[in-house]
Amino acid sequence: MASGLLGRTLIGSVLLANVAVVGVAASYASSSASYAPSTAASRPIAAPVRVQPQALPTLPPLLQPSPSPSPKPSPAPKPAGPRVAPPQDRWALLVGITDYRSPVHDTVAGAQDIAVVRDTLLKAGWRSDHIKVLTDRAATGKALQDGLTWLIQHSSSSTVSVFHYSGHVKQRDGHEYLWPVDNAFYSDTSVTQAMRAVRGTSWTNIAGCEAAGFNDGLADRNHLFSASSAADEKSYEYPQWKMSVWTGVLWDQGLRKAGADTDADGHVTVQEAIKWGAPRAAQITRDQRPHGPQHPYLAGGTGALRLDAPVVG
Repeated sequence: MASGLLGRTLIGSVLLANVAVVGVAASYASSSASYAPSTAASRPIAAPVRVQPQALPTLPPLLQPSPSPSPKPSPAPKPAGPRVAPPQDRWALLVGITDYRSPVHDTVAGAQDIAVVRDTLLKAGWRSDHIKVLTDRAATGKALQDGLTWLIQHSSSSTVSVFHYSGHVKQRDGHEYLWPVDNAFYSDTSVTQAMRAVRGTSWTNIAGCEAAGFNDGLADRNHLFSASSAADEKSYEYPQWKMSVWTGVLWDQGLRKAGADTDADGHVTVQEAIKWGAPRAAQITRDQRPHGPQHPYLAGGTGALRLDAPVVG
């Protein structure tokens, strides 16, 4: 019973639904052009608004990317300029003898020359503890040799070294010899061998007779050599000055008192002083008899050596 009633009820519902659907479909079909549904959901649809196309503004063209700037080449390193040796890189051995042992006669100015040379170096900024002084009784042959060894040991590629000697010179067997206080002669070849072993820049200056004979192959571009007279000439002292003639014109007047500043630049180089002092030494000794005047001598070196700013390398 229940199932029959339920079946009839479902069939009726389906028929009603079909009628409703058909009726709606027929209604839209018969008046689709003029009729709009009255429900809210079916209010008339507004006509679409036609938007007039507007011209877009003209934009500037895109800029092309700027090319990356080419890197500037690094400047080439400047070549190292001349290097000035500071005071700690300057060394000097000064040997001078006035008071010889008998029977060798004394000089007038050997030891006094050393005082002048030392004072000139100190005024040029050299350190007192870098200047070894051997005078009179201290200037033995062994002390001279030890002093040259000291100079060699303190030398390097960055140093400037000075060796100065004032005193007697002995000639024998075609050689010249420094004359220490104890007569332990020191030959020209030994001086050359020692000073050639000094590294860096060096200046050897001999104030004594036949002084140029000590350039036994010593002078070269790094080793400046000067002498108070030629190898066959005597050298003289000036008693009124209490100096040798060569030390007086070169070290005292030329360098210490700046008389040799021929280019007026406020500095005196060793070469300037030698070239300035040489003719003066010859002039002062022009009337010496029987040996005649002395003519100072210069060899080796490069450029210009300033004691207050000595360049090495």
